[in-house]
Amino acid sequence: MKKHVSSRFSVFLKGMAMGIADIIPGVSGGTIAIITGIYEEFLSSLNNLNYELFKLLIKGRFIDAWKVYNLSFLITLVLGILSSIFILSHSITFLIDKYPISLWSFFFGLILAGILIVFREVKNWNFKNAKFLIPSQIYFLIFGLAAAFFTQTLNAGEKEINSLYLFLCGVISITAMLLPGISGAYILVLLGAYENLLETIKEIIKLNSEYFLNFFSFILGALIGVKLFSKFLTWSYKNHKNNTLSCLVGFMIGSLPSLWPWQNESFSNKTFLSNLYIPELHFLNMKFTNGLIFIILGFAIVLILEFFSKKNATKK
Repeated sequence: MKKHVSSRFSVFLKGMAMGIADIIPGVSGGTIAIITGIYEEFLSSLNNLNYELFKLLIKGRFIDAWKVYNLSFLITLVLGILSSIFILSHSITFLIDKYPISLWSFFFGLILAGILIVFREVKNWNFKNAKFLIPSQIYFLIFGLAAAFFTQTLNAGEKEINSLYLFLCGVISITAMLLPGISGAYILVLLGAYENLLETIKEIIKLNSEYFLNFFSFILGALIGVKLFSKFLTWSYKNHKNNTLSCLVGFMIGSLPSLWPWQNESFSNKTFLSNLYIPELHFLNMKFTNGLIFIILGFAIVLILEFFSKKNATKK
C-alpha cells in the first residue's frame, strides 16, 4: 500500500514538472516526460482512451475502467499538470520576469542532460547497410533539428482571440506539448494567444464566468489534439522506435537556442542564433557564474533522477 501511494505521488510530482514546463515558452512538457521516464506510458495511456471507457462508466463498472485504461496513472499525472498550471502560473511568470538567467539556465541544464539520456537509448546504428552510408536515425535527427529551428524563426502573430480561435490553438499547441523539444507555450506565443490564455486561467481561478467559454474551447481543442496526435506517436514509438527517438533528440537539440540563458533583448532585427552570446569576463561576471551554476544544477538533477530510476528498476 505504501509503495502504491509513493508511486502515485511520484507520478503526481512528475506531472507538476510537466505542467511547469508547459507554462514556459521554450520548454516542452514532453521533454520532462522523457527525462522522468514516463513518456511511453503517457502516450500509450492517452492512445488507449476511447468511447468504450464511457460505456464502462455508464454501466457503473468503475473498477474495470480504472484498470483497463490505466486511469490511476493518467488521472494522477493530469492532476499534477493542472496543479502546476493553476497554482504556479503566477510564480513562473514572476521568475521569468525577475530571474530569467537562473530559470533558463536551469532548464538548459535539464534539457542538455535529457538529450544525452535519450540519445543513449537509440540503438542499431548500422553504417554498413545504411542508404548512402548514413543510418536512418541520422536523417530523422536532422529532421527534428530542422523542425525545432524552424519554429524559432517564426514571428509571433496577432490574431483576434475568440473561442473558435482558442479551440484551434488548443489542437495545435497540445501536439507541440507532446513533442520533446517543441514548446506548446512557445507555439501559443507564435499564435498570439499566450498572454490571453494566461489571463483566462487567472480569471477562471477567480470563477469569472465571462472566461468559461474561452477556457473550455481551448480544453476541448486540446483533448481532440491529444487523442489524434498520441495515436500517431504511439504507432511511431511501437514500429519505428529508434527513428522516433532520433527525431525527438533532434527536437530537443533544436530547442537549446531558445533556452540559452544569455540573449540580447532586441530579437526582432536578428536571427535567433545571432541573438545568443556569452557574457564577458566569464567567472568574474555574475551573469555567467549564476547561469553556469543553474545549468550544472539542472544537469545534475536529471542524472540523479535517472540513477534512482535505474536503481528502482533493478530492484523490481
